[in-house]
Amino acid sequence: MDSQQFVLLLGPWTTRQGPLYRRLTSALHTLILRGDIAPGTRLPAERVLAEALAVSRSTVIAAYRLLEQEHWIELIQGSGAFVCSLPFGRTYASPVPPASFKAPWHLSQTQEEQLIDFSVGTPGPLTEMPASLFHLSGPDIEQMMTQRGYTPQGWRPLRQALASYYRHWNLPTSAEQILVTTGAQQAISLIATLYLQRGERVLLENPTYFGTIDVLRALRAQLLPLAMDVTGIDRFTLRKQVRETSPRLLIVSPTFQNPTGMLMPFSVRQDIAQLSKETKLPVLEDLTFADVLLEQESPPPIAAYEQKATILSVGSLNKLFWAGLRIGWVRGPEPIIERLTHLKETSDLGTGLISQALALQVLQHLDSLRRARQNELQQKLKLITELVSTSFPTWTWRPPEGGYFLWLRLPDGNALEFAQVALRHGVVISPGTLFSVDNSHQTYIRLPFLFDEETLREGMRKLAQAWETYTMF
Repeated sequence: MDSQQFVLLLGPWTTRQGPLYRRLTSALHTLILRGDIAPGTRLPAERVLAEALAVSRSTVIAAYRLLEQEHWIELIQGSGAFVCSLPFGRTYASPVPPASFKAPWHLSQTQEEQLIDFSVGTPGPLTEMPASLFHLSGPDIEQMMTQRGYTPQGWRPLRQALASYYRHWNLPTSAEQILVTTGAQQAISLIATLYLQRGERVLLENPTYFGTIDVLRALRAQLLPLAMDVTGIDRFTLRKQVRETSPRLLIVSPTFQNPTGMLMPFSVRQDIAQLSKETKLPVLEDLTFADVLLEQESPPPIAAYEQKATILSVGSLNKLFWAGLRIGWVRGPEPIIERLTHLKETSDLGTGLISQALALQVLQHLDSLRRARQNELQQKLKLITELVSTSFPTWTWRPPEGGYFLWLRLPDGNALEFAQVALRHGVVISPGTLFSVDNSHQTYIRLPFLFDEETLREGMRKLAQAWETYTMF
Protein backbone atom coordinates (compact mmCIF):
# COMPACT_ATOMS: atom_id res chain seq x y z
CA MET A 1 0.00 0.00 0.00
CA ASP A 2 1.56 3.33 -1.04
CA SER A 3 1.47 6.45 1.09
CA GLN A 4 -1.22 8.19 -0.98
CA GLN A 5 -3.64 5.28 -0.60
CA PHE A 6 -2.81 5.22 3.09
CA VAL A 7 -3.57 8.93 3.53
CA LEU A 8 -6.94 8.54 1.81
CA LEU A 9 -7.81 5.72 4.19
CA LEU A 10 -6.92 7.87 7.18
CA GLY A 11 -9.49 10.46 6.14
CA PRO A 12 -9.97 13.57 8.36
CA TRP A 13 -7.81 12.20 11.17
CA THR A 14 -6.83 15.64 12.50
CA THR A 15 -10.40 16.25 13.74
CA ARG A 16 -9.79 13.73 16.56
CA GLN A 17 -8.87 14.80 20.10
CA GLY A 18 -5.47 15.25 21.73
CA PRO A 19 -1.95 16.06 20.56
CA LEU A 20 -1.23 15.49 16.87
CA TYR A 21 0.63 12.19 17.39
CA ARG A 22 -2.26 10.80 19.49
CA ARG A 23 -4.76 11.78 16.79
CA LEU A 24 -2.68 9.86 14.28
CA THR A 25 -2.38 6.93 16.67
CA SER A 26 -6.15 6.85 17.13
CA ALA A 27 -6.77 6.94 13.37
CA LEU A 28 -4.27 4.14 12.72
CA HIS A 29 -5.77 2.07 15.50
CA THR A 30 -9.22 2.48 13.91
CA LEU A 31 -7.94 1.36 10.50
CA ILE A 32 -6.32 -1.74 11.99
CA LEU A 33 -9.29 -2.72 14.13
CA ARG A 34 -11.73 -2.11 11.28
CA GLY A 35 -9.73 -4.34 8.97
CA ASP A 36 -8.88 -1.61 6.47
CA ILE A 37 -5.22 -2.61 6.81
CA ALA A 38 -4.74 -6.32 7.29
CA PRO A 39 -2.34 -8.18 9.62
CA GLY A 40 1.12 -8.35 8.12
CA THR A 41 0.71 -5.13 6.15
CA ARG A 42 3.82 -2.98 6.06
CA LEU A 43 3.01 0.60 7.04
CA PRO A 44 4.60 3.51 5.15
CA ALA A 45 8.06 4.50 6.27
CA GLU A 46 8.12 7.24 8.90
CA ARG A 47 9.67 9.86 6.63
CA VAL A 48 7.37 9.01 3.70
CA LEU A 49 4.20 9.16 5.80
CA ALA A 50 5.31 12.38 7.47
CA GLU A 51 5.73 14.03 4.06
CA ALA A 52 2.36 12.73 2.84
CA LEU A 53 0.61 14.03 5.97
CA ALA A 54 2.58 17.29 6.02
CA VAL A 55 3.65 16.71 9.64
CA SER A 56 7.00 16.33 11.35
CA ARG A 57 8.70 12.95 11.33
CA SER A 58 8.65 12.96 15.12
CA THR A 59 4.82 12.92 15.02
CA VAL A 60 4.80 9.69 13.00
CA ILE A 61 7.57 8.14 15.12
CA ALA A 62 5.62 8.87 18.31
CA ALA A 63 2.44 7.39 16.84
CA TYR A 64 4.21 4.22 15.67
CA ARG A 65 5.91 3.73 19.03
CA LEU A 66 2.63 4.11 20.91
CA LEU A 67 0.98 1.56 18.61
CA GLU A 68 3.90 -0.79 19.23
CA GLN A 69 3.57 -0.40 23.00
CA GLU A 70 -0.11 -1.31 22.69
CA HIS A 71 0.80 -4.34 20.51
CA TRP A 72 -0.99 -3.15 17.37
CA ILE A 73 2.13 -3.01 15.24
CA GLU A 74 5.63 -4.45 15.34
CA LEU A 75 8.68 -2.32 14.57
CA ILE A 76 11.44 -4.38 12.97
CA GLN A 77 14.74 -2.55 12.65
CA GLY A 78 15.83 -2.32 9.04
CA SER A 79 12.48 -3.60 7.75
CA GLY A 80 9.80 -1.19 8.98
CA ALA A 81 6.49 -1.26 10.81
CA PHE A 82 4.07 -4.18 10.36
CA VAL A 83 0.50 -4.69 11.57
CA CYS A 84 0.27 -7.44 14.20
CA SER A 85 -2.32 -10.17 14.45
CA LEU A 86 -5.01 -9.70 17.08
CA PRO A 87 -4.92 -11.80 20.23
CA PHE A 88 -6.73 -15.15 20.17
CA GLY A 89 -10.51 -14.80 20.33
CA ARG A 90 -10.69 -11.40 18.64
CA THR A 91 -11.17 -10.76 14.95
CA TYR A 92 -10.77 -7.92 12.55
CA ALA A 93 -13.63 -6.65 10.47
CA SER A 94 -13.69 -7.70 6.83
CA PRO A 95 -11.25 -5.55 4.85
CA VAL A 96 -12.67 -2.95 2.49
CA PRO A 97 -12.20 -3.50 -1.26
CA PRO A 98 -9.32 -1.72 -3.02
CA ALA A 99 -11.78 0.62 -4.75
CA SER A 100 -12.29 2.46 -1.48
CA PHE A 101 -8.74 3.80 -1.68
CA LYS A 102 -10.09 6.22 -4.26
CA ALA A 103 -13.31 7.14 -2.49
CA PRO A 104 -13.75 10.59 -0.93
CA TRP A 105 -13.80 10.94 2.83
CA HIS A 106 -17.12 10.36 4.53
CA LEU A 107 -17.59 12.72 7.45
CA SER A 108 -19.41 11.99 10.66
CA GLN A 109 -21.99 14.47 11.92
CA THR A 110 -19.46 15.87 14.39
CA GLN A 111 -16.85 16.29 11.65
CA GLU A 112 -19.42 17.98 9.40
CA GLU A 113 -20.00 20.54 12.14
CA GLN A 114 -16.26 21.14 12.52
CA LEU A 115 -15.27 21.30 8.85
CA ILE A 116 -16.22 23.11 5.67
CA ASP A 117 -16.52 20.28 3.19
CA PHE A 118 -15.34 21.35 -0.26
CA SER A 119 -15.06 17.72 -1.36
CA VAL A 120 -18.78 17.26 -1.99
CA GLY A 121 -20.23 17.45 -5.47
CA THR A 122 -23.94 17.38 -4.73
CA PRO A 123 -26.31 20.35 -5.01
CA GLY A 124 -28.91 21.57 -2.58
CA PRO A 125 -32.49 21.96 -3.81
CA LEU A 126 -33.17 24.90 -6.09
CA THR A 127 -34.65 27.84 -4.19
CA GLU A 128 -36.93 28.50 -7.17
CA MET A 129 -38.20 24.94 -7.24
CA PRO A 130 -41.77 25.00 -5.87
CA ALA A 131 -42.59 22.48 -3.17
CA SER A 132 -45.64 21.50 -5.20
CA LEU A 133 -43.30 19.56 -7.52
CA PHE A 134 -42.84 17.11 -4.67
CA HIS A 135 -46.53 16.64 -3.98
CA LEU A 136 -48.44 13.72 -5.44
CA SER A 137 -52.18 14.11 -5.86
CA GLY A 138 -54.77 11.44 -5.21
CA PRO A 139 -55.06 10.53 -8.92
CA ASP A 140 -51.26 10.27 -9.15
CA ILE A 141 -51.17 7.80 -6.28
CA GLU A 142 -54.13 5.87 -7.66
CA GLN A 143 -52.31 5.50 -10.98
CA MET A 144 -49.29 4.03 -9.22
CA MET A 145 -51.43 1.75 -7.08
CA THR A 146 -52.68 0.05 -10.24
CA GLN A 147 -49.14 -1.13 -10.86
CA ARG A 148 -48.88 -4.83 -9.99
CA GLY A 149 -45.61 -6.60 -9.45
CA TYR A 150 -42.16 -5.12 -9.83
CA THR A 151 -40.85 -2.74 -12.49
CA PRO A 152 -37.10 -3.38 -12.76
CA GLN A 153 -36.87 -1.52 -16.08
CA GLY A 154 -38.69 1.46 -14.62
CA TRP A 155 -42.18 2.94 -14.46
CA ARG A 156 -43.43 3.21 -18.02
CA PRO A 157 -44.73 6.83 -17.81
CA LEU A 158 -41.27 7.96 -16.69
CA ARG A 159 -39.54 5.92 -19.41
CA GLN A 160 -41.84 7.53 -21.99
CA ALA A 161 -40.94 11.00 -20.70
CA LEU A 162 -37.22 10.17 -20.83
CA ALA A 163 -37.61 8.87 -24.38
CA SER A 164 -39.16 12.20 -25.29
CA TYR A 165 -36.20 13.95 -23.63
CA TYR A 166 -33.84 12.24 -26.11
CA ARG A 167 -36.10 12.91 -29.07
CA HIS A 168 -35.48 16.58 -28.29
CA TRP A 169 -31.94 15.90 -29.56
CA ASN A 170 -33.29 14.35 -32.78
CA LEU A 171 -32.37 10.98 -31.33
CA PRO A 172 -35.32 8.61 -31.92
CA THR A 173 -35.96 6.76 -28.67
CA SER A 174 -38.71 4.50 -27.38
CA ALA A 175 -39.63 3.63 -23.80
CA GLU A 176 -38.15 0.17 -24.44
CA GLN A 177 -34.74 1.80 -24.93
CA ILE A 178 -34.76 3.28 -21.41
CA LEU A 179 -33.73 1.61 -18.15
CA VAL A 180 -34.45 3.62 -14.97
CA THR A 181 -31.83 3.20 -12.25
CA THR A 182 -31.32 4.33 -8.68
CA GLY A 183 -28.95 7.14 -9.64
CA ALA A 184 -26.29 7.34 -12.35
CA GLN A 185 -23.80 5.38 -10.22
CA GLN A 186 -25.94 2.26 -10.50
CA ALA A 187 -26.24 2.79 -14.25
CA ILE A 188 -22.46 3.02 -14.64
CA SER A 189 -21.97 -0.05 -12.46
CA LEU A 190 -24.47 -2.12 -14.46
CA ILE A 191 -22.87 -1.26 -17.80
CA ALA A 192 -19.36 -1.96 -16.53
CA THR A 193 -20.47 -5.27 -15.03
CA LEU A 194 -22.13 -6.29 -18.31
CA TYR A 195 -19.05 -5.69 -20.44
CA LEU A 196 -16.02 -6.21 -18.22
CA GLN A 197 -14.43 -9.27 -16.69
CA ARG A 198 -11.40 -9.31 -14.41
CA GLY A 199 -8.32 -8.01 -16.21
CA GLU A 200 -10.14 -6.75 -19.30
CA ARG A 201 -9.22 -3.34 -20.65
CA VAL A 202 -11.34 -0.20 -20.45
CA LEU A 203 -10.41 3.20 -21.90
CA LEU A 204 -11.47 6.28 -19.94
CA GLU A 205 -10.63 9.94 -19.68
CA ASN A 206 -7.91 10.99 -17.29
CA PRO A 207 -8.96 12.71 -15.04
CA THR A 208 -12.50 11.44 -14.61
CA TYR A 209 -15.25 10.93 -12.04
CA PHE A 210 -13.91 8.98 -9.04
CA GLY A 211 -17.13 6.94 -8.78
CA THR A 212 -16.42 5.46 -12.21
CA ILE A 213 -12.87 4.62 -11.18
CA ASP A 214 -14.18 2.91 -8.04
CA VAL A 215 -16.60 0.75 -10.04
CA LEU A 216 -13.89 -0.34 -12.47
CA ARG A 217 -11.34 -1.11 -9.77
CA ALA A 218 -13.91 -3.17 -7.87
CA LEU A 219 -14.38 -5.25 -11.04
CA ARG A 220 -10.58 -5.65 -11.29
CA ALA A 221 -10.63 -4.20 -14.80
CA GLN A 222 -7.45 -2.87 -16.41
CA LEU A 223 -7.82 0.91 -16.62
CA LEU A 224 -6.21 2.61 -19.63
CA PRO A 225 -6.01 6.42 -19.29
CA LEU A 226 -6.94 8.79 -22.12
CA ALA A 227 -4.92 11.95 -21.64
CA MET A 228 -6.82 15.25 -21.83
CA ASP A 229 -5.53 18.64 -22.95
CA VAL A 230 -7.32 22.02 -22.84
CA THR A 231 -9.89 20.80 -25.38
CA GLY A 232 -10.38 17.29 -23.97
CA ILE A 233 -9.26 14.00 -25.47
CA ASP A 234 -7.52 13.87 -28.85
CA ARG A 235 -9.52 11.81 -31.35
CA PHE A 236 -6.41 10.65 -33.23
CA THR A 237 -4.78 9.44 -30.01
CA LEU A 238 -8.05 7.70 -29.13
CA ARG A 239 -8.13 5.82 -32.43
CA LYS A 240 -4.50 4.80 -31.96
CA GLN A 241 -5.15 3.47 -28.45
CA VAL A 242 -8.24 1.56 -29.54
CA ARG A 243 -6.28 -0.03 -32.36
CA GLU A 244 -3.32 -0.97 -30.15
CA THR A 245 -5.11 -2.08 -26.95
CA SER A 246 -8.46 -3.57 -28.15
CA PRO A 247 -10.46 -2.37 -25.12
CA ARG A 248 -13.80 -3.91 -24.18
CA LEU A 249 -15.39 -0.58 -23.26
CA LEU A 250 -14.83 3.15 -23.76
CA ILE A 251 -16.09 5.60 -21.10
CA VAL A 252 -16.31 9.34 -21.77
CA SER A 253 -18.11 12.36 -20.27
CA PRO A 254 -18.69 14.56 -23.32
CA THR A 255 -20.83 17.27 -21.75
CA PHE A 256 -19.43 19.30 -18.83
CA GLN A 257 -17.00 16.64 -17.72
CA ASN A 258 -16.40 15.97 -14.04
CA PRO A 259 -13.98 17.31 -12.75
CA THR A 260 -12.82 19.63 -15.57
CA GLY A 261 -16.16 21.09 -16.74
CA MET A 262 -15.07 20.62 -20.38
CA LEU A 263 -17.40 20.31 -23.36
CA MET A 264 -16.37 17.79 -26.01
CA PRO A 265 -16.28 19.33 -29.53
CA PHE A 266 -18.76 18.17 -32.18
CA SER A 267 -15.98 16.71 -34.32
CA VAL A 268 -14.77 14.44 -31.50
CA ARG A 269 -18.33 13.29 -30.77
CA GLN A 270 -18.82 12.38 -34.41
CA ASP A 271 -15.52 10.52 -34.54
CA ILE A 272 -16.28 8.51 -31.39
CA ALA A 273 -19.66 7.51 -32.79
CA GLN A 274 -18.08 6.43 -36.08
CA LEU A 275 -15.29 4.60 -34.24
CA SER A 276 -17.85 2.69 -32.19
CA LYS A 277 -19.69 1.64 -35.34
CA GLU A 278 -16.52 0.59 -37.17
CA THR A 279 -14.93 -1.38 -34.32
CA LYS A 280 -18.08 -2.58 -32.49
CA LEU A 281 -16.63 -0.95 -29.37
CA PRO A 282 -19.35 -0.20 -26.77
CA VAL A 283 -19.29 3.39 -25.50
CA LEU A 284 -20.61 4.60 -22.16
CA GLU A 285 -21.27 8.34 -22.36
CA ASP A 286 -21.80 9.85 -18.94
CA LEU A 287 -24.23 12.76 -19.36
CA THR A 288 -25.05 13.35 -15.70
CA PHE A 289 -24.05 17.04 -15.94
CA ALA A 290 -25.56 17.65 -19.39
CA ASP A 291 -28.32 19.92 -18.03
CA VAL A 292 -26.10 21.86 -15.62
CA LEU A 293 -25.44 24.80 -17.92
CA LEU A 294 -23.29 27.88 -17.37
CA GLU A 295 -23.44 29.58 -20.76
CA GLN A 296 -24.06 27.61 -23.95
CA GLU A 297 -26.64 24.92 -24.54
CA SER A 298 -25.66 21.26 -24.49
CA PRO A 299 -24.91 19.67 -27.89
CA PRO A 300 -26.52 16.35 -28.87
CA PRO A 301 -25.30 13.16 -27.17
CA ILE A 302 -22.72 11.04 -28.99
CA ALA A 303 -25.46 8.49 -29.63
CA ALA A 304 -27.24 11.00 -31.89
CA TYR A 305 -24.38 10.90 -34.41
CA GLU A 306 -24.56 7.17 -35.14
CA GLN A 307 -27.70 5.27 -34.19
CA LYS A 308 -26.35 1.90 -35.33
CA ALA A 309 -23.46 1.96 -32.87
CA THR A 310 -23.57 0.53 -29.34
CA ILE A 311 -23.60 3.77 -27.38
CA LEU A 312 -25.13 3.81 -23.91
CA SER A 313 -26.12 7.24 -22.60
CA VAL A 314 -26.27 7.62 -18.82
CA GLY A 315 -28.31 10.46 -17.33
CA SER A 316 -29.42 11.67 -13.92
CA LEU A 317 -31.73 14.20 -12.27
CA ASN A 318 -29.92 14.79 -8.99
CA LYS A 319 -27.09 16.92 -10.41
CA LEU A 320 -29.55 19.50 -11.69
CA PHE A 321 -32.37 19.37 -9.15
CA TRP A 322 -31.48 17.86 -5.81
CA ALA A 323 -29.15 15.18 -4.47
CA GLY A 324 -32.02 13.44 -2.69
CA LEU A 325 -33.81 12.62 -5.94
CA ARG A 326 -31.90 9.42 -6.73
CA ILE A 327 -33.15 8.80 -10.27
CA GLY A 328 -30.81 7.89 -13.12
CA TRP A 329 -31.20 6.03 -16.38
CA VAL A 330 -29.54 4.38 -19.36
CA ARG A 331 -30.59 5.00 -22.95
CA GLY A 332 -29.35 2.43 -25.47
CA PRO A 333 -30.18 -0.26 -28.03
CA GLU A 334 -33.17 -2.28 -26.93
CA PRO A 335 -31.36 -5.68 -26.74
CA ILE A 336 -28.68 -4.15 -24.47
CA ILE A 337 -31.32 -2.51 -22.28
CA GLU A 338 -32.97 -5.91 -21.87
CA ARG A 339 -29.68 -7.44 -20.73
CA LEU A 340 -29.01 -4.58 -18.33
CA THR A 341 -32.53 -4.96 -16.91
CA HIS A 342 -31.94 -8.66 -16.21
CA LEU A 343 -28.64 -7.76 -14.55
CA LYS A 344 -30.33 -5.10 -12.42
CA GLU A 345 -32.90 -7.66 -11.25
CA THR A 346 -30.19 -9.65 -9.46
CA SER A 347 -29.88 -6.93 -6.82
CA ASP A 348 -32.71 -4.44 -7.39
CA LEU A 349 -36.22 -5.43 -8.41
CA GLY A 350 -37.19 -1.85 -9.09
CA THR A 351 -36.38 1.76 -8.29
CA GLY A 352 -38.98 3.28 -5.92
CA LEU A 353 -42.21 4.26 -7.67
CA ILE A 354 -42.70 7.36 -5.51
CA SER A 355 -39.31 8.71 -6.59
CA GLN A 356 -40.07 7.90 -10.20
CA ALA A 357 -43.42 9.72 -10.02
CA LEU A 358 -41.73 12.79 -8.55
CA ALA A 359 -39.07 12.61 -11.27
CA LEU A 360 -41.80 12.60 -13.89
CA GLN A 361 -43.25 15.79 -12.42
CA VAL A 362 -39.87 17.47 -12.33
CA LEU A 363 -39.16 16.59 -15.97
CA GLN A 364 -42.25 18.53 -17.01
CA HIS A 365 -40.54 21.70 -15.72
CA LEU A 366 -37.08 20.89 -17.08
CA ASP A 367 -36.51 24.06 -19.10
CA SER A 368 -37.46 26.53 -16.37
CA LEU A 369 -35.52 24.69 -13.66
CA ARG A 370 -32.50 24.41 -15.92
CA ARG A 371 -32.51 28.19 -16.37
CA ALA A 372 -32.93 28.72 -12.62
CA ARG A 373 -29.92 26.54 -11.82
CA GLN A 374 -27.93 28.28 -14.54
CA ASN A 375 -28.62 31.71 -13.05
CA GLU A 376 -27.66 30.48 -9.60
CA LEU A 377 -24.40 28.92 -10.78
CA GLN A 378 -23.37 31.93 -12.84
CA GLN A 379 -23.51 34.09 -9.73
CA LYS A 380 -21.58 31.58 -7.65
CA LEU A 381 -18.96 31.10 -10.38
CA LYS A 382 -18.38 34.85 -10.49
CA LEU A 383 -17.86 34.92 -6.71
CA ILE A 384 -15.52 31.92 -6.54
CA THR A 385 -13.49 33.27 -9.46
CA GLU A 386 -12.99 36.56 -7.62
CA LEU A 387 -12.04 34.76 -4.40
CA VAL A 388 -9.54 32.43 -6.06
CA SER A 389 -8.00 35.23 -8.13
CA THR A 390 -7.54 37.37 -5.03
CA SER A 391 -6.36 34.74 -2.55
CA PHE A 392 -4.44 32.42 -4.87
CA PRO A 393 -2.92 34.50 -7.69
CA THR A 394 -0.44 31.74 -8.59
CA TRP A 395 -3.12 29.07 -9.08
CA THR A 396 -4.32 28.47 -12.63
CA TRP A 397 -7.49 27.05 -14.15
CA ARG A 398 -9.58 26.97 -17.27
CA PRO A 399 -13.10 28.42 -16.86
CA PRO A 400 -15.60 25.52 -16.82
CA GLU A 401 -18.15 25.35 -19.62
CA GLY A 402 -20.71 23.67 -17.39
CA GLY A 403 -21.13 21.82 -14.11
CA TYR A 404 -20.13 23.29 -10.77
CA PHE A 405 -16.42 22.71 -10.28
CA LEU A 406 -13.16 24.56 -10.78
CA TRP A 407 -10.28 22.26 -11.75
CA LEU A 408 -7.41 24.16 -10.15
CA ARG A 409 -3.70 23.64 -10.67
CA LEU A 410 -1.26 24.49 -7.90
CA PRO A 411 2.02 26.12 -8.96
CA ASP A 412 4.03 23.51 -7.04
CA GLY A 413 3.79 21.00 -4.21
CA ASN A 414 1.47 18.03 -3.84
CA ALA A 415 -2.31 18.43 -3.58
CA LEU A 416 -2.69 15.41 -1.28
CA GLU A 417 -0.20 16.89 1.15
CA PHE A 418 -1.89 20.28 0.90
CA ALA A 419 -5.23 18.58 1.63
CA GLN A 420 -3.78 17.43 4.95
CA VAL A 421 -2.80 20.98 5.87
CA ALA A 422 -6.24 22.21 4.79
CA LEU A 423 -7.85 19.67 7.12
CA ARG A 424 -5.99 21.17 10.04
CA HIS A 425 -7.41 24.55 9.06
CA GLY A 426 -10.97 23.21 8.95
CA VAL A 427 -11.47 22.61 5.21
CA VAL A 428 -11.88 19.34 3.28
CA ILE A 429 -10.71 19.41 -0.35
CA SER A 430 -10.46 16.76 -3.06
CA PRO A 431 -6.91 16.29 -4.41
CA GLY A 432 -6.53 15.52 -8.10
CA THR A 433 -5.33 11.98 -7.52
CA LEU A 434 -8.90 11.04 -6.52
CA PHE A 435 -9.90 11.62 -10.14
CA SER A 436 -6.80 10.12 -11.69
CA VAL A 437 -6.66 6.78 -13.47
CA ASP A 438 -2.88 6.49 -13.07
CA ASN A 439 -2.17 8.46 -9.86
CA SER A 440 -1.23 11.59 -11.81
CA HIS A 441 -2.72 15.10 -11.42
CA GLN A 442 -0.90 15.47 -8.11
CA THR A 443 -0.87 19.26 -8.40
CA TYR A 444 -4.63 19.61 -8.99
CA ILE A 445 -7.65 20.05 -6.73
CA ARG A 446 -11.36 20.05 -7.57
CA LEU A 447 -13.23 22.92 -5.97
CA PRO A 448 -17.06 23.08 -6.10
CA PHE A 449 -18.73 26.51 -6.11
CA LEU A 450 -22.32 25.55 -5.30
CA PHE A 451 -22.30 26.72 -1.67
CA ASP A 452 -23.90 29.81 -0.21
CA GLU A 453 -21.85 33.03 -0.18
CA GLU A 454 -21.00 32.90 3.52
CA THR A 455 -19.67 29.32 3.26
CA LEU A 456 -17.66 30.11 0.13
CA ARG A 457 -16.05 33.17 1.69
CA GLU A 458 -15.24 31.47 5.00
CA GLY A 459 -14.00 28.31 3.29
CA MET A 460 -11.72 30.24 0.96
CA ARG A 461 -10.40 32.30 3.87
CA LYS A 462 -9.41 29.13 5.71
CA LEU A 463 -8.01 27.60 2.56
CA ALA A 464 -5.83 30.68 2.04
CA GLN A 465 -4.49 30.29 5.58
CA ALA A 466 -3.76 26.62 4.83
CA TRP A 467 -1.93 27.53 1.62
CA GLU A 468 0.19 30.08 3.46
CA THR A 469 1.12 27.45 6.03
CA TYR A 470 1.84 24.83 3.36
CA THR A 471 4.11 27.07 1.30
CA MET A 472 6.18 27.79 4.42
CA PHE A 473 7.33 24.15 4.62
